[in-house]
Amino acid sequence: MADRLFGTTGVRKIYGSEFDLEMALNLGKALGTLLGEGTVLVARDARTTGLMVADTLSAGLLSTGVNVIQAGIIPTPTLAFITMRRGLDAGVMVTASHNPPEYTGVKFWSKTSMGFTSEEERQLEEIYMSRRFKVAPWDRLGNELTTETAADEHIQAILANCDTDLVKSKSYTVVVDPGNGAACVLTPYLMQKISGKVVTINGQLDGHFPGRKSEPEESSLGDLIQMVKDIGADLGIAHDGDSDRVVFVTEKGEVVNGDRTIALLAEDYLRTNKQGTIVTTVDSSLVLDETVQKRGGEVIRTPVGDIQVAMKVKETGAVMGGEACGVFIFPEFQLAPEPFLAACRILEMMARTGRSFGDLIGDIPVYPLIKAKVRCPNEKKTHVMQELTKVLPKALENVTQILTVDGIGVILKEGWILVRPSGTEPLIRITCEGPTRKLVEKVLSTAQHVIEKTIDSTS
Repeated sequence: MADRLFGTTGVRKIYGSEFDLEMALNLGKALGTLLGEGTVLVARDARTTGLMVADTLSAGLLSTGVNVIQAGIIPTPTLAFITMRRGLDAGVMVTASHNPPEYTGVKFWSKTSMGFTSEEERQLEEIYMSRRFKVAPWDRLGNELTTETAADEHIQAILANCDTDLVKSKSYTVVVDPGNGAACVLTPYLMQKISGKVVTINGQLDGHFPGRKSEPEESSLGDLIQMVKDIGADLGIAHDGDSDRVVFVTEKGEVVNGDRTIALLAEDYLRTNKQGTIVTTVDSSLVLDETVQKRGGEVIRTPVGDIQVAMKVKETGAVMGGEACGVFIFPEFQLAPEPFLAACRILEMMARTGRSFGDLIGDIPVYPLIKAKVRCPNEKKTHVMQELTKVLPKALENVTQILTVDGIGVILKEGWILVRPSGTEPLIRITCEGPTRKLVEKVLSTAQHVIEKTIDSTS
């Protein structure tokens, strides 16, 4: 685990102790060597390290003879979309997504708008580790250009894919919370095009994330919830640092879990496409399966990570994919997460049905689902997970099935629990769902105790 360069998606490490500019330079050289030629789009989120890491990556690419277009601060989905739309050879996003401000990292995107697969990451990592980089002569170095229209191009494409006149006619009030991240340059402007009134909080780009922590979850969205209720808004929208995630808040201030929103959007798709497939990850609620099956559709589950979802969406021809953390993939638009189109689709549903978001999402049941984290050194993760495969199922009651698609999934007679190592932090993550909160808390407590004991006993 400790020797791996790539995590769940891309490279994500603490700047200074785990990530430095030499690493950025060599990642650029490795990608340039892998491509051989062509043009790469480079962009960044608002992190304090972003500019110098982006410039250093660019230098590495230029040294191999590959051209670079620098796009400045834009959301990750915008980088992926523009890479595809302009027919570029790859996209590189300098970001650590929803991680705390001391982290930096790099995500790689292919010309199809999909993130690099694990095989592509493996090839890149092999070149990086070998240090056998292509070196272009002085007169064949790459050229660097800049572009300032990426966010505008993305906005126009999104508007062309939703019924803007219908949404505009309702004059909705929307509150946007980009969390001082990259969505500051896109979501407020997109919403101004289709809403009656837009209020933005935490709307200044700031890599210290002073407004709230970068991960958008109920505990960090107090200001957004309050603002939605105070002004009587119709919808609240919150993003993470690089804006590949979005979380929605109802007019009553309820923060809606991503898997319920996937279920709502999936139900809408399946009204017109009865045989549709929806792809989600192993940690999504069973309510998604129930909702989709009622509409005649099918749910396929993958390991955690938007790239895993995108790969399966592409492979199966699914109509939609998503993750409970707030990732939504619409393959007719692009294979990267597309939070902005998701927001427009929700407003479109509200406008078409004449119902509020809270009313619409009320049709999707809520099952108690609790998540927890246990700290675990990266170097212990592999051994701990191996041990847990043996000891965890024995510690739980009424086990009906054990899954190892991603981590350890234990299906119980009532509910389920998933234990998996974080690909980006020294943590083991636990997700548990069941029919009652009391049962979920009991199962979660048992699992936490077993995991902590296993970590302590692993040398």
